[in-house]
Amino acid sequence: MENFGVFILTALAAAILPGADFALVTKNTLAAGRSGGQLSACGVASGLLVHTMAAVLGLSAIIAQSATLFEWVKYIGAAYLCYMGWITFRHAGEGAELTAADGGENAGAAVKLSSYFWQGALTNVLNPKASIFYLTLLPQFVVPGENAQFYLFVLGLIAVLIVLLWFLFVASAFSYIRAWFAKPLFRINFQRCVGFMLFSFGIKLALSKK
Repeated sequence: MENFGVFILTALAAAILPGADFALVTKNTLAAGRSGGQLSACGVASGLLVHTMAAVLGLSAIIAQSATLFEWVKYIGAAYLCYMGWITFRHAGEGAELTAADGGENAGAAVKLSSYFWQGALTNVLNPKASIFYLTLLPQFVVPGENAQFYLFVLGLIAVLIVLLWFLFVASAFSYIRAWFAKPLFRINFQRCVGFMLFSFGIKLALSKK
């Protein structure tokens, strides 16, 4: 591996850069407490792990070279982001809020909490831009050789771990200020803003090029 320090800084910068993942983790933390945010963070990391495996196995190259496949995945991912944005905006302030302690009390709460994981996972799995990012980033820090695939996988895991740790931190931080969002009007306006952001990220993804 080459320039490992540069790779760490690049992966950290990519993780911290605000985007759909940040909006999603923030939204779910404020809606369901730390558990909701942490499950979303794990979902985000799981989705990125899929892209890491795809990059190592060469599947990302297939997506990058197939315009039709790239467009299909892109539009499905964009539609999903727009759907989440619309649902968040439309139902802002509705329903009872879950806390971290509520998560294991009944099956309904468990199902709702698990949905936060899948939101994070699908947001990334259905984003072909993430696949292209890993395909272009990882090889830059690996010396060609017989162990290249192994080092690609290791770097991918490190990048995913950085993302996971960052969003676990975000979930913990926002769980402490959750009480600030107790006022209905403030919470509704914030959720509408997040819904608009998710919808905007969906439109941006739909209009993006390779």
